[in-house]
Amino acid sequence: MELLKIETQRLLLRQFAIGDAEDVFAILSDEQTTLDCGGYHAFEEMDEEYERLMQKFAAQTRYSIVCRETGRVIGMMSMMDAERAVPGWEFGIEIAPDARRRGYAREALQAVVQTYFEKTNAEMFTGGHYAYNLASGKLLKAVGFQYEGVEHKAMRHATRGATDLVCYYIEKG
Repeated sequence: MELLKIETQRLLLRQFAIGDAEDVFAILSDEQTTLDCGGYHAFEEMDEEYERLMQKFAAQTRYSIVCRETGRVIGMMSMMDAERAVPGWEFGIEIAPDARRRGYAREALQAVVQTYFEKTNAEMFTGGHYAYNLASGKLLKAVGFQYEGVEHKAMRHATRGATDLVCYYIEKG
């Protein structure tokens, strides 16, 4: 599926490209980010394994979140079929450590949700976070997502083992 190009006042959201690999390394080489967002250890170098991951990302439905002022990729948002009874998306979002606490994640997520509700048949978005990652829960609530429940021991985490996933949703309307 071709992603919709989305622009906000500060951001450009576009399909992830292999050329984004260097900027994205700032995200995926940060241990706290990779553990909090994906439950895996950070990359130490842009090696063959990293290049394979970039190829995989380029083939997925994945946004690069670009700061319009600098042209730098400061984050990524993956989009997957929500696998619900209505058309919808599940998403994951990561922001570079030096770009956090500036409202970029909220701005990007609000823009994607609004655009997809207006321009596609999407009726729902779902998202979740590790139970200990309270900042992600605050983000989801700030954008208007509703608490859905907890999937106990739903995710495998590199340092915490089987970990609970706190789930949220937002519906069109």
